[in-house]
Amino acid sequence: MPAISTTPTTSASPDISKEALVFDKITTRVREESDGTGSRQTTARVRILADAGVKEMAVLSFTYTASNQQADIGYVRVTKPDGSVVVTPDYNVQDMPADVTRPAPMYSDIHQKHVAVKGLGVGDILEYQSTVRTLKPEVPGQFWLKYSFEKNIIILDEQLDLDIPADKPATVASAELQPTITTSNGRKFYHWASSNLARPDPDAPPKSTKHWKPSVQVTTFASWEEVEAWYRGLEKDAVLVTPAIQARADALTKGLNSPDEKVNALYNAVSLHVHYVGLSFGIGRYQPHAAEEVLSNEYGDCKDQQTLLAALLKAEGFDAWPVLISSNRELDEQIPSPAQFNHVITAVPLDGKILWVDTTAETASMGLLLAPVRDKLGLAIPPAGNVHIERTSANPPAPSLYKFLCTGQLDEHGHFTGHVEANIQGEVSVVLRNAFRNTPEAQWKELLQRVMRTQGFGGEISNPEIGAAQEPDKPFHEAMDRSREKFYQWKDEDSSHWIDAPMPLMGGELAPGIKQIKPADDPELGALGSNVYESAMALPKD
Repeated sequence: MPAISTTPTTSASPDISKEALVFDKITTRVREESDGTGSRQTTARVRILADAGVKEMAVLSFTYTASNQQADIGYVRVTKPDGSVVVTPDYNVQDMPADVTRPAPMYSDIHQKHVAVKGLGVGDILEYQSTVRTLKPEVPGQFWLKYSFEKNIIILDEQLDLDIPADKPATVASAELQPTITTSNGRKFYHWASSNLARPDPDAPPKSTKHWKPSVQVTTFASWEEVEAWYRGLEKDAVLVTPAIQARADALTKGLNSPDEKVNALYNAVSLHVHYVGLSFGIGRYQPHAAEEVLSNEYGDCKDQQTLLAALLKAEGFDAWPVLISSNRELDEQIPSPAQFNHVITAVPLDGKILWVDTTAETASMGLLLAPVRDKLGLAIPPAGNVHIERTSANPPAPSLYKFLCTGQLDEHGHFTGHVEANIQGEVSVVLRNAFRNTPEAQWKELLQRVMRTQGFGGEISNPEIGAAQEPDKPFHEAMDRSREKFYQWKDEDSSHWIDAPMPLMGGELAPGIKQIKPADDPELGALGSNVYESAMALPKD
């Protein structure tokens, strides 16, 4: 590769005296080949300035996919203040499956190399180099990547080099810095240089994040039609209706007549009874497992759950399309790349409309999408036909509701006793339902106590009741007796009692003295809904 100046432009030397660590330099070199193979090499030099930095860098972790990649550690070494060098030996490197593979062995191709850094201390300089080689392409003849320059830690010099065949058509988009571009010996070289000399200032005016994009995006897919055809090919055999799939679908819909009832029964079977493995789309593999395999294992990630749901629906005569979507950014329609997506949900054409469902939400009622994937563009992939870039629904099928009732009495000593009931439907009910569903019933009282405290309730609860924890189609119900000593506030001995109504926090109000800052983007107001709070408290005589 031709020589390129690698000195970033800096306006002033930053004060790093209070940092835990500082990256003097980090360089990422990506080389892609026409067949989709390639490599990604990372080289870093880090100054350790405090014990917190030692803890943060004591074990380095490098992730790769064992089925098609190879990870090599070039070196890990520590330079002491006196100039001596401590080299981390090879036997300090452990290759092991990633954490997600422990509850889900079907994902054992996701591996990590953990390196326990030898002799690291405050005042040292840590240097390391790692290379991940892609030996078998995800898609023959295609490659893609995204990269974002660091904004949250101090990096004096951050560089990205991209090396691709000059005759390979590729879209290279830069959101911030423009690269220098050179061509030599049939290769095309892109170089970006950046630095981050300060952590984000919490008092600075907010910046817009609505249209955030990675710093660099690269793709060789020429159109969304190509992306759609690729994923359709991956899923085609996975959604086959086998005898086992047909038998399960028939059993789940037995005695049901309407399309809504049947779709709801199949959706609940997957969302409630197929354990979700929290793995983002594209991490480890893009190929979904066969629906029958997911049915047998009773666990899977987002694309596996969608595949099983699609097969069950297909067995009963319904269409179901996978929808590739991002839970943390808007789709950039100009960059046809799988790297834009981290999630897969399902679109079900039903009665002339599209029903959007996400089985990974576990206890959401049918059609209820959670905020990260609501009102977002996604790539819907029907079995055949034209490309569909569709926007998901902005609101749930029904408005959310939080209905709260508290009755009680306050005695002359300021001791409150009463009974609380709440019925909740919508997004909040999903959060609560999942929390109680994943907590042993013996610990429900403790969990409910924590929930009430986050809503502004002190004191103690007793006789807790939880209803519809496993029934998404019903409002989530909670009830309890509540007791609190000194249910009032005092300013001083001569002031009167200050008694609040026994209701949850309303939200939205700023406490006195808090500076209001206009947001860069319009605030996300959430889905349509209402909160209804009612309380009745008997006061002591006089």
